[in-house]
Amino acid sequence: MEKQRAGTKIRISIGLLIPLLIFGNTLSAQTYSQMKALRMISQNDVIYAGKECQFSLVIPSAKTADVQMEIPSLPAGVSFISMRRTDFIENGVQSGTKIDLQISFRVQGEYKLPPLRVKVKNRSYDIPFDSVVVQQDPATLSPCLIIHFDNGVEVKNAQPSPEPLFSVRAGDKIRFTVYVQYTVQVINFEWSIPKNALFTEVKKYKITEGKPRGSGFSAELIPVARFEWQPLVSGLTALPDMHLTATSYGGMRVKLVQPDMRISVLPAEKKKTGTVNNNESYFSYAFTETENVNDSKARTDISEENCKKLAELRIRERHSPVPWKAAAERRAFEKKLGISGGRNESSEILFILLVIVTAVFVLLALLLFILKKTARAIPFIVCACAAFVCTVIAGVHLSSLYGIFKGGSIRSVPDVASGFVSPVASGQRVRIEEITGKWIYIQYGSTGGWVSSSSIIVIK
Repeated sequence: MEKQRAGTKIRISIGLLIPLLIFGNTLSAQTYSQMKALRMISQNDVIYAGKECQFSLVIPSAKTADVQMEIPSLPAGVSFISMRRTDFIENGVQSGTKIDLQISFRVQGEYKLPPLRVKVKNRSYDIPFDSVVVQQDPATLSPCLIIHFDNGVEVKNAQPSPEPLFSVRAGDKIRFTVYVQYTVQVINFEWSIPKNALFTEVKKYKITEGKPRGSGFSAELIPVARFEWQPLVSGLTALPDMHLTATSYGGMRVKLVQPDMRISVLPAEKKKTGTVNNNESYFSYAFTETENVNDSKARTDISEENCKKLAELRIRERHSPVPWKAAAERRAFEKKLGISGGRNESSEILFILLVIVTAVFVLLALLLFILKKTARAIPFIVCACAAFVCTVIAGVHLSSLYGIFKGGSIRSVPDVASGFVSPVASGQRVRIEEITGKWIYIQYGSTGGWVSSSSIIVIK
């Protein structure tokens, strides 16, 4: 009986032990699966070369005393700083162990780190790192000036080249945008109009306002301004002179200039055509050539001396204290030359009088308001507004630039080889639109074109 009872107890013990062993193996399998899913996670949004960074690992349901780590064998260029383990507290309860690893990378690049060897209850696990991308420290980066042309060519302030960037024909439009990189703030941005060219600032961007962009690092290109450039004379032409002062992420102010580079400007192509679209810009004529047109048609018998006398009379009319008398003298001389009477010159004296009248009306209105006579002040306010409008109109007319045309060819582009648009009689008063080197663009009625500066007497 005793033997039977002992055998029964042994069988019961074995029966209970088998489920416990199966359950233990299941728990062990679950723990191994959980450990294989763990990763060393970077705690830095961006990792910079030369800066300390941290990777962390949380082992759930593991006591700190049951966890041991081995110092990793890091590749060249990666330095070990420290490693520690602490209790991982969640909702006020110790629920695992946290491992923190501090390392640094010497240079920028992409790194593949070896796994971290961890022991939990004397069982070893290899915890992998994800691929690590290390960027250069922004504080060590110098701002960069970049010019990007719409044709795809791009140049930087540190990349000069003795060869021409590309070739264009005289009169072609070149569009490009100026960018900066690794820049927190642009202090000032300046540029000079190149010689023998038309140069227009199409757009200026927000960074030119001089406000800091913030401390957050960004390697993106930041637009500064957009330009349109039209070289007018063939040959090697330097890039427009541009420079700015930028603040780096390290707080240093750096003066940036565009590199010493050039483009090749070819002579304008000429094609014969019979008609011209009036809606096209005057530079569209750079590729046309009129047939059987004689330059002598653009001249009359008014001498250069008489043209100078006309300019002197109009200058006198503009500055005379009695402009009506000067205007009458000028009209009499034009009639003698057979020139139909043109518009009167804007009077400098009239503009000054309008300024004074406007100021008087404003002062009277203010005085009446101070004396609390609002009703009487209203007519003076109305008069002040009307005088101000007249002053603005007179000022706009006075600021316009005019000249006397001595006769000659009006050309489509500032090139002696180009055709002219239409003749304008000498002695005529023309409006000066642009001055580029030795060429002036004039407008007379619906006719416009380029003439030599020596053929214009400016009315100052």
